[in-house]
Order: sequence, then structure tokens, then C-alpha cells
Amino acid sequence: MKCAKCPRAYCSRACQINDWKTGRHKVWCGKAGENCIDYEIRCAGDKGLGLFTLRDFKRGEKILAERAVATKPQMGQSIDWSQLKNENVRKATMSLAPIESLDLDDKFEVNSAALGDDNENAGTGLFLNFSRVNHDCIGNVAHYYDPDGVKLLVANHDIPAGTEVTFSYACNQSTFERTLRMSLRGFQCTCVACHNLEIAAMLDRMRELDNKIMVLGSQGHTEQAIRVGRSLLKLYDKLQVSDLQYTRAYYDLYQLAITKQKTVNIGIKFIGLGYTHALRFYGREENPEVRRFKHYVDNPSSHRNFRLIN
Repeated sequence: MKCAKCPRAYCSRACQINDWKTGRHKVWCGKAGENCIDYEIRCAGDKGLGLFTLRDFKRGEKILAERAVATKPQMGQSIDWSQLKNENVRKATMSLAPIESLDLDDKFEVNSAALGDDNENAGTGLFLNFSRVNHDCIGNVAHYYDPDGVKLLVANHDIPAGTEVTFSYACNQSTFERTLRMSLRGFQCTCVACHNLEIAAMLDRMRELDNKIMVLGSQGHTEQAIRVGRSLLKLYDKLQVSDLQYTRAYYDLYQLAITKQKTVNIGIKFIGLGYTHALRFYGREENPEVRRFKHYVDNPSSHRNFRLIN
């Protein structure tokens, strides 16, 4: 049995109805990739299994939209493994790392992801296909958790068919911190940034500039912060980073630029660009982040920083 509007297959009518309602397929039907149609899980050499594209993806396209098979509400709480009622789902969970462990809690600990952005109380969830995405210090996708209960992978740039899908497990960390974190996870990264000192330096420079923007802004050096921000955006272009990073950078620059009358119009341009990137990344106007950007596009003076210094 298949969805009438996209290639997604179901084992029964009841399963289809449940996925349409509680799995949020109603929202992402035809708007995100499907396993074995648009992407596949297969061998990625020494890394074990990985997720690979089966067709070309454009920048901003949703490669995967997946709901959790198990969740843990908050830190310190136990997992209700009765959530894994389907035997095939339980077997797929047991095949995850660490391979040597037969403990479901170990599988969850290694592979779970946050059920929200920047919210420690949001809880965590286990996503089977998402868990197969391997690390790369630059990566070609970014991810987010939609408030409707779905984890999504979004293409940072155009990705051709046959490409392994990756993202960084250590975003916004220095080369030393990334290397240390990967070693603690039991593997050594072999991506281009780890073999090319120039690219590694660019990643470190991105982190440095990102931190410098708000430091300069807090000191009242608005024009200098804007110049640093523009340098950061040029690095984003070179490394083809996610629309999510552009979105955050443009919002920071908007907050700073609107503090002074002299740079208010520049700030208004920044929030407009941020909105464009946010809409492409999140994929729909109903997303809370997209709505927030749209609010400031329509009402730039409603931000608490508007002409704050003047």
C-alpha cells in the first residue's frame, strides 16, 4: 500500500492513517525524500553504514523527514521501551551502534538527538535513518526538529545523486575541540577539513568571526561588527554552509544594526535576507522561526533594540 500523493509505502491502512495524523506525513508529503526512493542506507567504507542520495537534491530541499521511534522526555528520566511495538523497528534499533551492546539504553544514548533547538528541556528521540548519517567537519546538510514532531535533513547546497549525506557532530567548535570530541566518540575524522590545513583554518576563522560580532556589538562598535559579519558571510559562501547559519548571522547583524539610526536601513536589509534563508531552510511559513523573521520584516521597529543607542 502506498500514499496516493507520494511514493511512501505502508504495511496497512491503519499504519497509513496513523502516519498521516500523528507522524505528520500530512505536512511533509511530497516535500521530503523517501527511503529507497530518494536516499538509501548502505555501506560507507570504514565508517560502517551511511545515508546516500539516490537523486540530485537542490539547496534547501528536505532529504529526510522522520519521526522518532522512541523518546525520552527529559534528562534523567528513563525510556519507555514499550514504544517499540513493531518487531522490525526493534531489530533496526538493535543494529545501531554500539554494535557490541545488546542494551537498548546504550543504543539510545549513542544515537539519540534533541527534540528541539537550543532547549535542554525538550527531551531526546531516536530516529533510525537519521542515526545513519555520518560526521563530516563541514557536511553537506543541516538538521532541525520541526515543532510538529519530525526531524528533517536539509541540503546545504546542490547535492548530486550518489553522494554520502553528512553533517558535523561538533558545530562551532575549533579544530582542536572537534578532533578531541571525535576521538572521545571512538573514531578519527578523515574529511577534507581534517586533511587540508587551509580549510581547517577557515572553519576556525568562521568561529572566531561569529564570536567577534556580538563582542563588538556589546561594546557599541556597530559598524565594525557589521564589517566582521560581512567577512563571515563571505566564508559561508566559500564553504557552502547551511541556510541555518546564514539565518542566525543575519539575525545577529539585524539586532546590532538597528540600534543606531545610521545603520537602521542596513539592519532592515539584513532581516530581509535572514527571512529568505529561514524560509528556504525550514520550508514553510508556519514554522515559528520563519514567522518570527517575517514579523520583523513587516515590523522592523518592533524589536527591542530598535534605535536603542540613539
